Amino acid sequence: MPPELQAFLFSSVGWVRFWLLPRLMSAALIAFAAYLFIRWLDGRWQSWLRPILIGARDRSAVQTVWRQTRLLALPRTFSRIVVFLAALWLIAERFQVPNQVIAGMLLFALFVVLWAFRHLFADLSAGYVLVLEDTLSEGDWVSSSFGEGMVERIGWFAVHLRTNNGTQIVIPHRALASTALKVHRHAPQTMQQ
Repeated sequence: MPPELQAFLFSSVGWVRFWLLPRLMSAALIAFAAYLFIRWLDGRWQSWLRPILIGARDRSAVQTVWRQTRLLALPRTFSRIVVFLAALWLIAERFQVPNQVIAGMLLFALFVVLWAFRHLFADLSAGYVLVLEDTLSEGDWVSSSFGEGMVERIGWFAVHLRTNNGTQIVIPHRALASTALKVHRHAPQTMQQ
C-alpha cells in the first residue's frame, strides 16, 4: 500500500473515531433527551389545561372529545416545534456551526414562514379562540352577515355551514371572529335528520 494512501486512511479513521463519532453520540443523546422532554410536556398540557377542557357547555361525548383534542393540539405542536429547534441548535453547536449562522438561518426562516402563512395563522388563532370559548359546535344553527346555516364541520381554518336549500357556505375563522354571530344550540326542524 502506498504511503500516501496509508496516511489518508489513518487520518480518515482517526477523524471518524475521534471527531465524528463523539459528536454523533452526543447528537443522539440530545435528540433522545428532546424526545423524552416532548413526551413529558404532552402529558403536562393535559393537566395544565384541565380547567379549560372541563369548562365546556353541555355537549355530546363526541363533541367534548373533539373539543379537547383541538384545544390540546395547538400547544402541543408549538411546544414540539420549540423543543425541536432547541435540540437542533444544540446539535449544530456540537458540530461547531457558528451561533450567528444558526440564529440568522432561524430568523430568516421564521420571517419567511410567518409572512407567507400570515392569513392561515390568523385563521388558525381565530379558530382556536372559537374552540377555546366553546362558541360553536357541529349541529348549531348560526346566523351571521355571511349567511345562515347549520354548522356542518369546524375545520382548522374555516367553518362549513349548510343552508336550508343545501348550499354549503365556508367562512374563514378570522372573518367569523370579527362579526356578530347569532348561535342557536339546535338546528331548526327543517334541518334535523
